[in-house]
Amino acid sequence: MVSQCANPGCEAQFMYFGEGKLVAVRRPAASLEQARVEFFWLCADCATHWNLEVPPQGTPTIVPRGVPEATMAAH
Repeated sequence: MVSQCANPGCEAQFMYFGEGKLVAVRRPAASLEQARVEFFWLCADCATHWNLEVPPQGTPTIVPRGVPEATMAAH
């Protein structure tokens, strides 16, 4: 169960499904019966600044979101 933001620097507690970004990651296994799904959540504030990358068998990491293309075109 998800209890707090996946950003290690954030202490936001998971309260509502409508806030932030919930990510489901299917973890591979030897058989489909053994496969499992893990959930990670970024709070609304962190989700505006960070993306969550989760390798198939690795630990989740947060990476900065790219600069929106509309912002780039304005410069």
